[in-house]
Amino acid sequence: MKLRDISGFAASLGAMAALALPVAAQETPNRISWAPSYSGSCIDCSLVGRNMSGWNISKANYPGADLTAANLRNVQALDANFDSVQAVGADLRTSDFSGASFSEAILIGARLQGASFNGSKMAGVVLTGADVSDGKFIGTTLTGAQLQSATIHNADFSAANMVLAEFSAADLTGSVFDNAIMTNVDLRGANVTDVSFRDARLAGAIFDAAIGIETANFEGACGSEDSAFPSGLDLPDCGGS
Repeated sequence: MKLRDISGFAASLGAMAALALPVAAQETPNRISWAPSYSGSCIDCSLVGRNMSGWNISKANYPGADLTAANLRNVQALDANFDSVQAVGADLRTSDFSGASFSEAILIGARLQGASFNGSKMAGVVLTGADVSDGKFIGTTLTGAQLQSATIHNADFSAANMVLAEFSAADLTGSVFDNAIMTNVDLRGANVTDVSFRDARLAGAIFDAAIGIETANFEGACGSEDSAFPSGLDLPDCGGS
């Protein structure tokens, strides 16, 4: 075939390809939504600063992992294991950790706004200085949890088990603790403005120097002789039941 003929043949192929492209574009989506799933095991591994935003890590096994400054925003992590993780300064906003385990996890200064931890196991979790505003902790186990100086606006802790939890100097404005077990909880210097403690068990709870307590709702709540309530707040005894 002559050079002129080869050039003409190539031009014809190019024209055919150009005509075919719009058809292919119609058949194939322009963008594919990619949400990787990593539900395996990552025990004691380093995920420092890792961008995991939008991942599906439900039932993942990450005990002891280092998630310092990691981005876990808007992840699905149902029933995942995060026991003893180091997640200082991590971003967990608007994620779903329902049924997950964070026992003894360190989340100092972490951002958890709008995240769901319903039914999670968080005994001994350290959330000092964290922001858990608008978070959901319904039925969550938070025994011995440390939330000193945390920002906790409009969060829901209904029916949570919070025995021996620490909330000193925390800002709980507008949050809900209805039916929560709050035996021996430390709320010294906490801001409890517009907080609901309806039907909460507050035996041994300490409210010394709490701010805005006159606006809090204690309907149906109970305390004990060991409770430290401000003058004028009289609650019936829980009776140990």
